[in-house]
Amino acid sequence: MDAFPPDYVDHNLPFILLSGLGSDPETDAQDKITLDDGAEYPLLQDGGVQIFSDFPLLTDSTAERVLNALLSEDATGRRWNAKSDGARAGAVGYKIKRVGRTYILPPRKGPALRRSNPPNDTSSRPSNDAGSPLVLHSPISPLTPSSPTFPDGIMTPLWVMKHQKLVPAAFINFFPFTTDTNMASLRDNQLKIEINSLRKEWAASGYKTRFIVALLCEDGPLPEDANDRIASIRRATNLDQRSVLILQPEPSQVDISEFIKALFANLQSPSVEYYRDLSKHARRKKNRGIIPPPTAPPTSGTSQTLPVQGWNVRYDFKLGVFAEFRQEMDAACRSYETAYDGLFGEEVFEMIAGWSSRFNDARMLADILAIRIIRCLLWTEQTVSAVRIWITHKNRIKDIVDRRGKGTHNYGWEAWEARWSLIMAQIMHQAEISSLIVPDLLGSVPDLHKTIYAMPEKAVPIDDRIRPWEYLHHEGYWLRSAAEHTERRRRLAENIPDEDRVPLDQSASSLSPSRSTVYDTYLVPEPYNEYPMSDQPGLAHSKLILGFLETSTEEFSKRQQNRMVEQLKLKMAKEHMKIGQWMDALAILRPLWQQLSWRRNGWWELMEDFAWTLRDCAFQAEDGETVLRVDWELFNHTFVMRQGLCYNIHKSIGELPAVKPKPAVVLKGEDCVSCLTASFVFAKSEGNVGEPLHSQLVIRSCARAGSFPISLTEVKIIFEGSIRPIKLQPDEDATSSSSTGCEIVSVPLQDSANLGVSAVQSPTAGLAFMVGFANLSFSPKQTRVFNLVLVPREPGDARVASIALRIEEEDFDLACIISEQNQNESVWWRMGKQGPVFQRTGKDRDTTASRILPKPPKVRITAPKLRNHYYTDEEVVLDVRIDNEEDEAAEIDVEIKLYGHTETSATFSWINEAPTDTASEDSHSSALNTPNEAGSSTLSKRRAVGTLARGDSRTFSALFTNTSQPLDYEIEISAFYHLVSDVETQIFKTVSLDLSFIRPFEANYEFLPRIHPAPWPDFFHFEDSLPGDSEGEQQKHDGLQQLWCLNSKMVSFALEPLIIEEVSVTLLGITAGNVCKIGREILKSPETPEFGPEELRESEFTMEIQRLALDDRHATTLNLSLDIRWRRPDDDNNGSQSSASTITTLPIPRFLVPLGEPRVLASATPSPNLPGLLHVDYTLENPSLHFLTFNLTMEASDQFAFHGPKATALQLVPLSRHTVRYNLLANVRGTWIQPPLAVVDSYFNKTLRVLPTEGMRGDKKGVLVWVDAEG
Repeated sequence: MDAFPPDYVDHNLPFILLSGLGSDPETDAQDKITLDDGAEYPLLQDGGVQIFSDFPLLTDSTAERVLNALLSEDATGRRWNAKSDGARAGAVGYKIKRVGRTYILPPRKGPALRRSNPPNDTSSRPSNDAGSPLVLHSPISPLTPSSPTFPDGIMTPLWVMKHQKLVPAAFINFFPFTTDTNMASLRDNQLKIEINSLRKEWAASGYKTRFIVALLCEDGPLPEDANDRIASIRRATNLDQRSVLILQPEPSQVDISEFIKALFANLQSPSVEYYRDLSKHARRKKNRGIIPPPTAPPTSGTSQTLPVQGWNVRYDFKLGVFAEFRQEMDAACRSYETAYDGLFGEEVFEMIAGWSSRFNDARMLADILAIRIIRCLLWTEQTVSAVRIWITHKNRIKDIVDRRGKGTHNYGWEAWEARWSLIMAQIMHQAEISSLIVPDLLGSVPDLHKTIYAMPEKAVPIDDRIRPWEYLHHEGYWLRSAAEHTERRRRLAENIPDEDRVPLDQSASSLSPSRSTVYDTYLVPEPYNEYPMSDQPGLAHSKLILGFLETSTEEFSKRQQNRMVEQLKLKMAKEHMKIGQWMDALAILRPLWQQLSWRRNGWWELMEDFAWTLRDCAFQAEDGETVLRVDWELFNHTFVMRQGLCYNIHKSIGELPAVKPKPAVVLKGEDCVSCLTASFVFAKSEGNVGEPLHSQLVIRSCARAGSFPISLTEVKIIFEGSIRPIKLQPDEDATSSSSTGCEIVSVPLQDSANLGVSAVQSPTAGLAFMVGFANLSFSPKQTRVFNLVLVPREPGDARVASIALRIEEEDFDLACIISEQNQNESVWWRMGKQGPVFQRTGKDRDTTASRILPKPPKVRITAPKLRNHYYTDEEVVLDVRIDNEEDEAAEIDVEIKLYGHTETSATFSWINEAPTDTASEDSHSSALNTPNEAGSSTLSKRRAVGTLARGDSRTFSALFTNTSQPLDYEIEISAFYHLVSDVETQIFKTVSLDLSFIRPFEANYEFLPRIHPAPWPDFFHFEDSLPGDSEGEQQKHDGLQQLWCLNSKMVSFALEPLIIEEVSVTLLGITAGNVCKIGREILKSPETPEFGPEELRESEFTMEIQRLALDDRHATTLNLSLDIRWRRPDDDNNGSQSSASTITTLPIPRFLVPLGEPRVLASATPSPNLPGLLHVDYTLENPSLHFLTFNLTMEASDQFAFHGPKATALQLVPLSRHTVRYNLLANVRGTWIQPPLAVVDSYFNKTLRVLPTEGMRGDKKGVLVWVDAEG
């Protein structure tokens, strides 16, 4: 839009002037520009209205801060959409300008002219009477003779400049407000006088600008009468409350922001009303329907006055501009559309001659109206309507230029087309259409297609068919169109005859008489400036085209429209080439070459154009590497042969100067259209180690017929897996049976170590190459099949990783790497009756891969004495037998792996292993691998078997220990070996075994009280023993002692009978201050020689517990375990007296012994003389240091009669016990009776439980005594 006057195309905002702030604005560069612009307005300096004031300017820091804050609110550079002002305090932005105290307003009337006699042929025109005064109009009105639009001009940008840059909607005067009470009266009076003087001058000017007074307080405290003083100033100057604002002293930045916010809030409504009044004035003048009389009539016979339709266009344009000032874009759009339709009416545009300067003026006004209409539509994101206006305007201008102008087949029209497309892109950039904005952080790539073009607005009817070009595409679409029209402009400019390329000041004889009627110079240079002679500078068309293409490429690239990006960059490169900038063109094309989408999609014509362009750039820039890359593809028969080019890849850069180091090019076969292709096929999907594996390498030349043969230096085939790489080298003596057809050759492979040169290793696997020699020269369209026989040495999956075709010359190195093959074209070649033929292969498999299986092992692994199950805590000896059933001797290693190994699980070691083997095992063979998250690992140990002859066998033993946990272990026994005659082929055999460990025994326990036979200590008894008596020292303990019994019931969970050698209880721990003596096992169940499955073995162990100190009252805790020493019955058959036994330890729950609590123990003794008579003794113990009283009560029972106290009280001194006997005569036999004796602690009123001892039972009610049957 730079070609149009800025006032015509800029968005209109309410104009605000700031007066009295900052230094003298005359020295400001911005204001100098404004003065120059304003000087263009007629009579501004000579006849303008001056608002004069000599009041000092405010230059303190507060004034500067306020000025900067106000200027930052200027909305001139904001986007052309409603969202740009949505977050502001008001809905309307402002154009803000700073001026001095004195300001000049444009004159409202033109100059008075000297009256002259009217011409004879003006009888039909309105004229003034001889005695009437002249009617003066605006200096820019078509009615004023000095106006640029006189007499028939429609509009001038000076009118827009008048309202946007000269006449403000509000004039804000900044004055100081003193805080000195002594000077307050004087200063306030000066303010009143100054304000009144300024108001009078503004009123005399005739403009209805809003007059605002802003008071900035000087430093110091704000006086209490400040409000009264402001009210006095307001009354004296006749200003309302909203027209006077004050800023407090020493304001903060927040205070200044609030002050400015309030100031613009007060200006919101007055500014809108100001421009609404102007609209009303223009509408009233339009509604009159008459043409006002001019100040002076036009000269007769030369021009005519503006018709009524032209005046209506003028008024509608004004209404649209005033509505845009108010930011009422819908109303502005309607007014512009009305003006646009009126302009193209029969009485306006159609009546202007094409040779007249008014034709271009009307054409410019049409462009401006279309621009403003589009801006209004995009303001509300009516995208389809905006594009339709753009298309309609282009068609209407083309029609009227063809009919009444100079036609559209000239560079001027193409320049307008380019400018019109550029204007659309610029308007879109300013409008920032939300649906076309590419986010900085892309949420997802598929959303990018939504930013290519905007969806139609809801106002478009559903049944309205929208054509594709009526959608609003992003800016790159329009910039691309501008570049295309600029190219056409250049082509038409290049066709200008030489006589029209001569300036006007040169020889008139060379001038074409039809120059003024042929060339459309609307907003473009004359022909001699557009495309001058070669020795003169002209318009830089290439610079314009490159600018459009570069910006367009950025927009397409943002939306990942890669094909269009490639097309535009190709055009950019061609433009650089056109002006000789080869390096710039190469820098654009070279990054695109390898990833060109046209290659992937098979668009060969486009790719060929790109390739030749890139090659020309690279050749001119002496880039040999790029020339080689392009030639390798251009030599393919897909592309058209270029005359004059030598199709010899070996001499592609022969004409370029030699460089060091020489170019080295590496190409990927799948990313280029190669002139040589290669494929590799395995004959079978599986093979075996040490056995031949057949394969084929096929190399086919795709070079164009007539090109020179391509001779390869070497061919390398690299495999993933254990297959050794292959390298084919040229054989000078080899000959080709066919130069164009297909031939099959068998290539024997040799180990590189056996050749006369040093062994070469693969850079990937570290394996030496297998080398073969063959003819590696390929003529155009020739196919050569190489039969290769491979011998794998290690098992695993093998796959072709890459095939490298290499050319090494004196001036370059070139390698084409093929790492991906097309499986749909896999074939196997063979010789037929009429020559080589092929057949499809690998339909259901990957022909580039083969699984190498191990050589079938013939070594047998057995475990002769393996049991189905073992028991915990048992040491297991596993015998491993190795039998060599191979046809010859083998070197064997055996390895055992224990899976699921943890720190507490079983472990193993080899038995009777040689010291050297043990060291080797410790340093190399043993390994702990942790494959899972549970913390388990694999324990593996290997030992060497040595050389085992054919048919020989050897047995090794492994000892498994730490088997305390009942677990199932998986054991893997592997034999790794190789035949003595074939050291490279490794063979292995694996056998898996299961070792199951179960717990052989389980037991339940009871801890029962017993009566200790020894007497308790007595306070009144003293044993007079000498301290030196050693025997007394060993037996003497002061503490109490109790007797307990541990009853165990052990059950066998073994699957076979076991021999129990010994069962014992081990004391693991006891509370400090106590001693415990454990007796031997007392077997309660019948003794048997073997302990069978699910049999019960009941045992009892006596435990004597005694305290070391008599005054120790703490409870005692016992930690015990049950140890069972056992062995298998088959150990007796071994003939060895010292067979190993296994000790199984069972945990016993912790027992708590309350040695400090009183208790009652019951014991029963049957009478040997009288059947049914029982002597029942109740022993009461008081281990405390207190005197205790117990009440004993024996209830009567129908089961027996008793002799003894029915109820009695028993007092026990500290650390004593007492026995009470009852004689019971039972009247029943062969049953259990229950004596109901109740023992109650009289002090605590607590009933003590009677505890049974030997031969008795107990339940919740008490103890039970057995009565034998009679006889």
